[in-house]
Amino acid sequence: MWTSINKKLYLFLGIIFTIGIILGVIFLIYLDESSKELILLNINEWLQSIESSHINNIIPHIVILSSLFILSLFIIGIPFVLFFVFYNGFSIGFMITSLINIFGIKGLLYGIMYVLITKGIYLFFLSIFIMSLIKIANLFIKRIFSGERISKDNLSLLLKRIFICIAAILISDIILYLGGAKLITIFNFLL
Repeated sequence: MWTSINKKLYLFLGIIFTIGIILGVIFLIYLDESSKELILLNINEWLQSIESSHINNIIPHIVILSSLFILSLFIIGIPFVLFFVFYNGFSIGFMITSLINIFGIKGLLYGIMYVLITKGIYLFFLSIFIMSLIKIANLFIKRIFSGERISKDNLSLLLKRIFICIAAILISDIILYLGGAKLITIFNFLL
């Protein structure tokens, strides 16, 4: 169901994500030259070794997503969820700006392809996951403050969404681990 509450939540999360991207860009712009040189060296080193490496986000995603899920059940996880949305935006903005700073417009194209390949599916399912976490926390808040009963069907649906999103993210991570680096190296011609 697409309600106005969902639209407002997605808009709110989109604003936090966009603020993260903007601050990631601004952060790189205001770094001193020695830090920018260090980033340049790290990116060049990463590009040299990308063909022989794997993109392994499996363990970090398991830890982060399960932690956010557990913390959200206790309501204290919502600020962490919002920070995680901000962090993802910040890292994307920082990475793409770094590539633009080094390679110009080619870096922008490569950065967009990299984000689409490595984070596209992840961000899609992460948004559904986070919406479900917020809705579960909202159910518990209503239960605590107004004594409203939690609908087992509603809670069951939200839990199913959460576990489906986690499974989809992990399947995506496994596929990226097995062939993500090879797929990304196809776009090395841009650099």
